Amino acid sequence: MLPYRLRAAVLALGVGAFLPLVACEPSDPPTEPTPEPRTVRLLQTSDLHTNIFPWDYFTGTADASRGLAKVATLVQKARAENPDCNLLIDSGDTIQGTPLGTYYALVDNAPKHPMAVAMNALRYDAMAFGNHEFNYGLNVLNKFKGEVDFPLLGANVRKSADGAEAFTPYLIKDVCGVKVGLLGLVTPGVTTWERPENIPGLRFDDPLETARTYVPRIREAGADIVVVAIHSGPDKQPTGRATDPASWLADYSDPTKWADRGNLEGENEAVQIAQQVPGIDVLLTGHTHQPIPKMLIKNTEGKDVLLIQPNRWGSHLGQVDLAVAYEGGHWSVTAKDSKLLAVDASVTEDAQVAQLTQSYHDNTKTYVSAKLGTTRAAFPGGYAARYVDSALSDLINTVQEEAAEQSGHPVDFSLAALFTDEGKLPAGDVSLRDAYSIYIYDNTLYVMRINGSILRRALELNAQYFAQWNPSAPPEASKPESAKVASVQNYNWDIYSKIDYGFDLTKPAGSRLTHLKFNGADVTDNQVFHIAINNYRAGGGGGYTMFKEGTVEWTSADGVRDYIARYIQAHPSLDPDAVNTCNFSLTPDPYAHFFKASLGPVKCSP
Repeated sequence: MLPYRLRAAVLALGVGAFLPLVACEPSDPPTEPTPEPRTVRLLQTSDLHTNIFPWDYFTGTADASRGLAKVATLVQKARAENPDCNLLIDSGDTIQGTPLGTYYALVDNAPKHPMAVAMNALRYDAMAFGNHEFNYGLNVLNKFKGEVDFPLLGANVRKSADGAEAFTPYLIKDVCGVKVGLLGLVTPGVTTWERPENIPGLRFDDPLETARTYVPRIREAGADIVVVAIHSGPDKQPTGRATDPASWLADYSDPTKWADRGNLEGENEAVQIAQQVPGIDVLLTGHTHQPIPKMLIKNTEGKDVLLIQPNRWGSHLGQVDLAVAYEGGHWSVTAKDSKLLAVDASVTEDAQVAQLTQSYHDNTKTYVSAKLGTTRAAFPGGYAARYVDSALSDLINTVQEEAAEQSGHPVDFSLAALFTDEGKLPAGDVSLRDAYSIYIYDNTLYVMRINGSILRRALELNAQYFAQWNPSAPPEASKPESAKVASVQNYNWDIYSKIDYGFDLTKPAGSRLTHLKFNGADVTDNQVFHIAINNYRAGGGGGYTMFKEGTVEWTSADGVRDYIARYIQAHPSLDPDAVNTCNFSLTPDPYAHFFKASLGPVKCSP
């Protein structure tokens, strides 16, 4: 017999002879299913200004319409509606603004910053720098940067020595399979408003040119969606009611629908970036403190770029929904929509955020309640103090003049604004909170040398705060705000000391100044003055670019707010009549029209 192995081989060949020959075709790889369309949701805060709790530290009262603790509740609800497909982003001005921010920057900077605690709890994905992030210097900012669990983005913040990136410029994040590129930009006005010692070694490039550079890079790196988080807003204001969502959808090129805001060069370039830089889907804006539910801006490719802004202080949460579909090997945006979710009395505080930050809040309330001094009578604020040469504005100017003189730089006069309607000093005991209420910003004091021409132009611009007065149809007496131009902020109406001047409000803007004298003589264009002015205005803030023609002779290390607190502490029994001097007038007299019947005559009202 044949050996077993040989027999097996023969049998195999024999069997094979009876098997049909079959061709072996290569099999196709299994087909991957096309991903289902989905919605990427962007949630945005901006200009929180250290408002965590629904509380006004300057008045010591609850405010149900603000606070990150309440916004957190809206965030959780919005996430639950669209699970696993969300980004939470902040557009800056986060660590400054209330006494809470001041206390944990300048008084006790050892603990983790309260905003870092709250934002980490909410799992923010990124934050763009705001101009106020630099108010306390780089040590405070870098400490906050090291405490948060997300990147701080600022593509146009560069090292002045070589132009290299000073901070992370952008990130690309996978959101439910979709790659979202996020570019961070900040208004270049930082260099105008900020003390040089707070931004050493930094420069702030044009956001528009920076976007031109980075957006293509982000697309090339694989981003399906490009979002710009920018601390900058529209450079125009709707001529209609800004609270009407339809006003923000008007054609931006129509001069009848929009009015200039009065910006520094490049300060608010959000619309120009949307128009001129292709490849952007959404701009999450800030800085201008406006509730903008939706703007649609055509870019150079004819596509709509969506722009949104959630106002300030945690009053709203911005929500952008991007419908995306997978085609051609990548995701594309097929539709976009946005809205603002308002914080109001019906929105409760998020328990986790409130619990984690309660001790910070309590410490700040104790801090601002400390007694500073006393007054013999009240120093009223609001429109009743703006529409007349008031004791409150004269007090701020007196403080600025004294601070300048004590620095060795005496001034001829000072100018100051009443920022809010709530700021005032009560009769009797005055707390630190009261002092802070009349100067809520962290401005520093400058002494500048200007001439009469600069002064005259500044005063004419100043008078544009008021709408033209029609004596035959005056504003409604119960609505003092109707006397001003709605788009001009209260902090852009300055009241001056020690010059004699007046405005005729029946005249058109630009020709309202009736007289301008110093020491009894008419001011000439070449006359030289030394003035006390805050750093914001000195740098041209609010459109007052003429002040940039002047020369800065001294800058303070301390804030004007701190000078006010020290002055009140050093001058017990402050008397408003002793502080108040009458050196400017308005014709017709808005104070008499709106307030004389209810509040009675005041020292400087005719």
